[in-house]
Amino acid sequence: MALKELAPIIEAIDKEIRNHLRARSPLAQEVGEYILKSGGKKIRPLLFVLSARLCGEQSGRELKLAPIFEYLHVATLLHDDVIDGACLRRGKPSANAVWGNTIPILVGDFLLASALELAASSGNLKMVEVLSQTTSFLAQGEIQEIVKANHLELSEEEYYEIIKGKTAVLIGAATRLGAVLANAFAERENRLQHYGYNLGMAFQIMDDVLDYIGNEEEFGKPVGHDLLEGKVTLPLIYALREATSSEREQIGRCFNRKHKEDIDFIIDFVRAKGGPQKAISRAKELINKAKQALAPFPGGFVKDSLLEIADFVIERRF
Repeated sequence: MALKELAPIIEAIDKEIRNHLRARSPLAQEVGEYILKSGGKKIRPLLFVLSARLCGEQSGRELKLAPIFEYLHVATLLHDDVIDGACLRRGKPSANAVWGNTIPILVGDFLLASALELAASSGNLKMVEVLSQTTSFLAQGEIQEIVKANHLELSEEEYYEIIKGKTAVLIGAATRLGAVLANAFAERENRLQHYGYNLGMAFQIMDDVLDYIGNEEEFGKPVGHDLLEGKVTLPLIYALREATSSEREQIGRCFNRKHKEDIDFIIDFVRAKGGPQKAISRAKELINKAKQALAPFPGGFVKDSLLEIADFVIERRF
């Protein structure tokens, strides 16, 4: 299966977003569309649609409600870029670089409200409850990441808690709520939630790996960007386990200064210690868990698509 075979679903999702997103303020509309059209692959709403269809939903409601998950995702991106002072998003100027900080924050709030409004229109109380819990987790994940910034002693467990709130809970909610929309049995709902959660954890790990071995032209951010923001991620955590006391002291000095030569030194150190490869191995373990969760579902195009999306996460071409 090639990505192009999912293109009709992605195009349908884009159409729903255009039809639904109607801001009272022309500027809110402009900013929202700017980032919604900035090159993302709509992975979260796509997973929602596929999960619903895997459970037998074919009414079209899965497409009508799919924008919820892109709105929530984009709202977090707008807020994150302001917090991080980011200048680029997927290789183009970030919204805060174009409009300043205030407008993107308010547009992020508008998209969040739009997501919850669309969820309420479904008449499904469980969907509203799960999305409300998810937005709370997203906010807590962002707070946790800020609190733990510049903590070189961050543990692997603390790192997992951060990326759970940052990425995994929303993807897990998207796949779980696909089953909820289809009125699937609890076992199917739980399996799809586990698929999405583990996929999301692996997705964020791979994103963090790319900060050490990625290509700026392909992924829209320079190597070492997370380090400049004081973010300690899994490749560095694994590399530090192999460090001598003198190496750890040197890394600490570089991490505190964050000059270009310091960032380059840390990147070379992490690569030499095999940090990216160890993190990729961990991501592969999570992807295997995600794929195992789908085992009882019947075969076919939808299941095959979900399995191959999992593989694409490791390849990071999706």
